[in-house]
Amino acid sequence: MLLKMVTIWSDPKARLILTGNFLLVVGAGITFMAVPWLLIQRPNGNAILGYSNAGVTLLILFLLPYFGKIVDRYSRKRVVLAYLGSAVVLDALIVAVILGDGSTKIWELLTVFCFGSLGASVYYPAQFALSQEVIAPERYESLSGAIEIQWQAGSMLAGALGAWLIAVIPFWGVLCIDAAAYLSAFLIMSRLQYQRAQERSMAPASAWKMLIEGLQYLRGRPRLSVVMLASFLPFLAIMVGNFLSPIFVREVLRGGPQVYGIGEVSYAVGATLAGLSVPAINARIGLVPTLLCTIAVYGAAASLNPMAPIAIVFFVSYVLQGWGNAGSRVARTLLVLKTVPNSVVGRVNLFYSAFERMLRCTALALVTAMLPAWGAANSYWVLAVIAVAAWLMVWSARHVRAYPVEPVTVGES
Repeated sequence: MLLKMVTIWSDPKARLILTGNFLLVVGAGITFMAVPWLLIQRPNGNAILGYSNAGVTLLILFLLPYFGKIVDRYSRKRVVLAYLGSAVVLDALIVAVILGDGSTKIWELLTVFCFGSLGASVYYPAQFALSQEVIAPERYESLSGAIEIQWQAGSMLAGALGAWLIAVIPFWGVLCIDAAAYLSAFLIMSRLQYQRAQERSMAPASAWKMLIEGLQYLRGRPRLSVVMLASFLPFLAIMVGNFLSPIFVREVLRGGPQVYGIGEVSYAVGATLAGLSVPAINARIGLVPTLLCTIAVYGAAASLNPMAPIAIVFFVSYVLQGWGNAGSRVARTLLVLKTVPNSVVGRVNLFYSAFERMLRCTALALVTAMLPAWGAANSYWVLAVIAVAAWLMVWSARHVRAYPVEPVTVGES
């Protein structure tokens, strides 16, 4: 695996993509640690964070067809650069407002949070499709592992820096670091040599039609569809867990931002190990056993927090959660790269992203509502139940076979 990592790094295009993405993960990671931690310190902060999270998830659900249309219709490099540039501008504006007012308001925290969530819903599909478009197919497996490793290396750095920065600098200082990271990523990605694929020139006029076309493509592949959906569920649980994590640290563990930061680093360590190990495990035992293993590990790890709510168990739980969730994502990435044609990958990802966000919005609202009665520790059982459902779905479709990438006429059934 390490040899494959060196090989993919020797590709100039992959090197630019990986470096730019690393900088984005560091900058955004620090900011997305700071915003929830600062929000839960405010009156009714838990509810504000939870329902805002659910609300922006619902908004993204309705905007996803248009995001998918952007990814499949326009230059993916321009989409990536537009997001990075917009983030720099927004950070600068919020910093100016905070310095002018002399304090940080809740609306400023929520603006940064909502823009980051909305922008990521365009950036990551565009970055994924851009990588598939410019990297040779024989390097997909090593690319997927490399992306996971650099992503989690960035998360580890962000967690370590964030735990310290949140306590020593004001929020506008965090935003300055965020803006510098986005600007650096913008300059690096602007150097990527890219020519838009011609087969994408005729995109459908209706954005919602693209979602239907993604479903049509999957309709004749029922087992593949079930496995892909199940592979998204640990990510859904992690998104709910990201809401619970700072509340659990503050109210159950009675810890500060340092404990919260160590938890983030622990998760990234586990996810990095997944990036190193899961492609090799998948090659040895196959996709379905790999998914069953990674989902089971995630579910067991989520159960540790309500069973033993102490700091050391929290750290161990997050290492295992990182390995299980990231392992499922690596396996799903390999499956998509090898089975879904580039011309429809935006539509397929759009369908699953929409369905996952619908479930996530429901889960976030449920957990936020039950939090006052159940507490943060017992709310982790919801994550374990999601993992059990995902495991059963993969098991039910365990005889799935990989479909080779083949040309597809958009709209065919």
